[in-house]
Amino acid sequence: MVRFYLRIQNNMLVKNLLYIVVIIVTALNVAVRLFPQKFIYSLRRYGGLNNVAIVPKDIYTYCDVYLLMLFIILIYFFLGTDFNNSMEEIALVVGGSRTNKFMLRKLGAILVLYIILYSITFANIYSLYNKFMPGGSRLLPFKEIAFYSITTNIFIISLSLLVLFITRNIAVSTSLITAYYLIEEALWRCKITQEKGILGHIYQYFDCPKSDIIKIKLFYIVLSIVFLFFTYIISKRKVHFKLSVKNSSRS
Repeated sequence: MVRFYLRIQNNMLVKNLLYIVVIIVTALNVAVRLFPQKFIYSLRRYGGLNNVAIVPKDIYTYCDVYLLMLFIILIYFFLGTDFNNSMEEIALVVGGSRTNKFMLRKLGAILVLYIILYSITFANIYSLYNKFMPGGSRLLPFKEIAFYSITTNIFIISLSLLVLFITRNIAVSTSLITAYYLIEEALWRCKITQEKGILGHIYQYFDCPKSDIIKIKLFYIVLSIVFLFFTYIISKRKVHFKLSVKNSSRS
């Protein structure tokens, strides 16, 4: 089923678009592997220091910013086209179900591909950190690194879906999520939300106690669940409304 819905999305915008994305991400991982010193900036920055707990910022940058935003944009275009009436009719024919179920299956398929590429990228960069770790330094515990990264992904994906289903506009949704995530969180270094930003663990890590960081991340997980719940409600209401309009017009 995953391959079936990936094949549908693969030819929606540009033919073989997902194949191109996979090739590009794979090529970048190979480049990072072959030339780690050109891509893993933190290792050069912490070189020569002893007893330093290195924050693997490059993992967060490549996995939680570049790769994540790439797939957010893909999700916007793949799902955003389903808001048109013509796509709803296609959904009923191809998916054999209502539009929200068709969109859910497409979303699940693209997320499976994202998880695979994300895992490969995460493992690649994490292993390079372990390989080229400066003497006397140490990485943060793996559980912490993975927990922070996964929390960021869950929150941004859920927020992105909510924004898309509320605005029902690809351009507006892309602008809003880019302004929040890339400008406020990445470029402004969480100046608005400060250490409570979803990326705050990267830039304010040593300014915030570990217990507070964990509480912040748990808060974002709960908030993500709330966002997903409202997104599901909105998607169902949309379908029911359109069905009722069609039924009334027929009568």
